[in-house]
Amino acid sequence: MSGIGWSPCQRKVVRQDDSGSAIVEFVVLALPLMIPIIIYLGAVHENSALKNDLHNLARQSARAFITSPNESYESARLQSIVRIFQTRILQPDGISEIPIVTVECSASPCLTPDAKVKVTASLIRLQNKFSGIFRFMSAPRVQFSASDVQIVDAWR
Repeated sequence: MSGIGWSPCQRKVVRQDDSGSAIVEFVVLALPLMIPIIIYLGAVHENSALKNDLHNLARQSARAFITSPNESYESARLQSIVRIFQTRILQPDGISEIPIVTVECSASPCLTPDAKVKVTASLIRLQNKFSGIFRFMSAPRVQFSASDVQIVDAWR
């Protein structure tokens, strides 16, 4: 038989070693998906920690407010709490904004026995500014707030 053809006996078997392909697939596919998730979870953690800190500020401010000996000490005690909170909690976390504390009373004067005092701590924070090629994007402002209600002692 003469002719041009292909014979199965002439086939060459080439085996490739694919032992590192799983690592390459992981790096190429999984890491680009995981990096945004990690960044998002970090931002969620930072925001929830700030919200928790503001709730603590509201609770401590309300407690300091209702335990004041008289109404002349109320604002000084609140300013002191905010100043301590800012220097010991916010500044070490890199937050330079000053929280705003507001007080609402269910009775007048506020320190009337069995009166409810609601203290709200709020903070308007400018999110991290972008740099590099993303510097044209504006950073949104986010408002955080938390409140706490305390009752003035009945035996005042």
